[in-house]
Amino acid sequence: MSTNVQKLVSDYFNGALKQQSAYPFILKALDTALILVTGSYSFGMSDETSDLDIEFIVPDSQHTTLIKEAGGVQYLWVHDEDHHPLVDIKIRPMTWLQNRLTGRDPKVLWIYQHAISVQDREQILAKLLDDATKRFQMVISDSITQTYKDFRTGVTVSAAREPLGKTIMMSKTIEAALVLPFLSRNEPYPYPKWQSIWLKNNHKQGAIIVSLCEQWLAGETVYNSLRDEINAVLIEAGYQDLIKHFWRRI
Repeated sequence: MSTNVQKLVSDYFNGALKQQSAYPFILKALDTALILVTGSYSFGMSDETSDLDIEFIVPDSQHTTLIKEAGGVQYLWVHDEDHHPLVDIKIRPMTWLQNRLTGRDPKVLWIYQHAISVQDREQILAKLLDDATKRFQMVISDSITQTYKDFRTGVTVSAAREPLGKTIMMSKTIEAALVLPFLSRNEPYPYPKWQSIWLKNNHKQGAIIVSLCEQWLAGETVYNSLRDEINAVLIEAGYQDLIKHFWRRI
């Protein structure tokens, strides 16, 4: 998959990109940029509707210079709707990536763990990922506790008086159910668009958990079954105390 994506990027760089108004500035960034493919093409979930998302990460000083030369940050970006797949290219400063990849957001960490490196001469991404992963691991226990708290609010959904309030509570509960299996393995997780399919494909209990979430959304009374599945996953990972003494953690 990585080889196919890199060829797709190379073909675009050597062809259609040259017709874009941002090309002269992208050309100036080529020698120094960390170039990454993120999104569905990077983790093998692309289809006919997917965009090819490419990030150019350059030193802050170079980014500032390029903005001045281009006349605005928007002139550094490519949004090529005439190409298939649609190509989005954005030139960003290094501090943007550093501030984003801190380890505090598991979804962002997951995105860059699955990014395809087109060019990284100084192994920058590996260093940032290593630091972010260490910080993520330091707070994993608190993350599981808070997420399990969100999951357990599902028991009160039936008592919600307002339809909108019920929908919000169910949404929080379901997202918690979809990410707790990954957190229990000390792993980050994808953004909501991909959480259910990634869970089905990458966890032995994923299919049943996703199915129960879908049944619950359809109005079936399956929350207790869903709770049992999530509890079993957490117990297997060593979180018996959290489940047994959950109400003391609130």
